[in-house]
Amino acid sequence: MPQLINLLSWLPGHSGFGSYVQRVVPQLPGLRLQLDASGRGMLIDPLTWQPEPPSQAPQRRMALLQRYSLVQHGLDLPRLLAERGLGLEDLEVIYSPFFDALLQWPHVPQLITCHDLTPLVQPNSRKAWLRYRLWQPRHLRCASRIVAISHYVADQLLAFGVAAERISVVPNGIDVVRERIQAPASEDLLVLARHDANKNLAGLLRALAGVQQRLPDWLGIVRIVGRAGRETHRLQRLCRDLPRPGQVQLLPSLEPQELVMHLRQSLALLSASTEEGFDYPVLEAKAEGLPTVISEIPVHREFHEGSSLFFPLQDDGSVLADHLQQLRRGVSTWHEVSEAGYLLAGRMNLARQVDQIRELIGALAAA
Repeated sequence: MPQLINLLSWLPGHSGFGSYVQRVVPQLPGLRLQLDASGRGMLIDPLTWQPEPPSQAPQRRMALLQRYSLVQHGLDLPRLLAERGLGLEDLEVIYSPFFDALLQWPHVPQLITCHDLTPLVQPNSRKAWLRYRLWQPRHLRCASRIVAISHYVADQLLAFGVAAERISVVPNGIDVVRERIQAPASEDLLVLARHDANKNLAGLLRALAGVQQRLPDWLGIVRIVGRAGRETHRLQRLCRDLPRPGQVQLLPSLEPQELVMHLRQSLALLSASTEEGFDYPVLEAKAEGLPTVISEIPVHREFHEGSSLFFPLQDDGSVLADHLQQLRRGVSTWHEVSEAGYLLAGRMNLARQVDQIRELIGALAAA
């Protein structure tokens, strides 16, 4: 019997959710359900599917549904199955790498992925909060089982009212494809974060102001890479107010090869987030051997205790400055943090993640 992978919530452009799809889905069986370039639903065989984000739907109605992750309500899903000679009774199981079940088919076993509940804890908009508070419970009720990408997210789901026996924790994985960098190539710092409140870039800039005052001889560039958002104007103002504003660059994006270059040529990666479900950029940095200096939040402690340097959310720059000085001047510290992170990335490999998801899909199919 066929399996189905629900990709209707996949949006155009780069995102963390999109990276999850591109890493995980190619190694899973099942017809891929997504929009084509004309904004029509389609079922794609695994061998012909390409892990590229869909285009924006050209029709205004479907584009609106796509924007709000409501595409399934604009499609005749039974007709799509019928065009492949399939009926609902033929579907064995449905997997979604997004936090969305196919609500029209509540009787088909479905596995959905909860990456985080940030919109409930630290929303970027009232719309996001309302969606998670009022709409996501329908998807949770429809799903047979939910993948949480960390124990922290699992605890949030429990507090949200999901029964423990319906939750499985499957942390994200990564392929380590290059040798570990052996020494810092510069004193530059890299930050990979959208301009959203939970990324705490404003707090990071305030800490950097303290770092600049404490380390007048540190002249590295801080590259903050991420698309603009509600925090952008505030961040631009904070950048202008820094003692040395020229040290910070706000970049909307980088090409993949540029990103790898900066990961391998920086002193460290910084993450100041106040709320995360996993924080994939930290693991991406560790797969290159780049030391990571990260905020003291539960999900960071869950995965990175012993392989990262930590600083408090309300740091005035004193702790961050100490860590940067250790990495700049203490050769042993840089190598210890680099090696520990690289070994962690090797253990948290993509094959382990895919195997666990396959097992969950198989268990639902056999139930």
